[in-house]
Amino acid sequence: MSKTNKASTPAARRPHKQHDYTSAVYGSVLAASVIVSAGDARSPVSLAVLVVVSGFVFWIAHVYAATVASVHGGWHVAAIRTGMQHEWPVAAAAIPPAIAALVCGWIPAVSVADGAWAALVVAIAEQQMWGWAAVRRADLRGTVLAMTVALNLFMGFVIVALKLALPGH
Repeated sequence: MSKTNKASTPAARRPHKQHDYTSAVYGSVLAASVIVSAGDARSPVSLAVLVVVSGFVFWIAHVYAATVASVHGGWHVAAIRTGMQHEWPVAAAAIPPAIAALVCGWIPAVSVADGAWAALVVAIAEQQMWGWAAVRRADLRGTVLAMTVALNLFMGFVIVALKLALPGH
């Protein structure tokens, strides 16, 4: 009976792709912040464009910073491509709130301000979801779990409080 070396199988040699949710959390917080700073007077299309373009610009900035710091291997095409893939959730997190703003713009009974609130709710819900995914991935328990979830909720509340505190926002 021969013994199989598990390390020699193709599945065992392939590195296990770990999910890093930090870029998604950051991107959703960024989207929420852009929505708050845009105010309630922007058209749904303008708000969607602001959110998506901001996400894209921050994605490029993250890729650039990671490339300069050689996080993914330096200034060669494969490393830059890896950085682009790793940081893509920063940009992708802008898409759901932008869609929410656009959909609300197509519904005649929804005001521009209510559409901005809907986009904000989507961004904060997304932030909570990505935060929870990160907590699950880290397999946190007990006090550390409670503190991490509380901090994520606190960030969402701060963004909502900011929107409520700023007139016309």
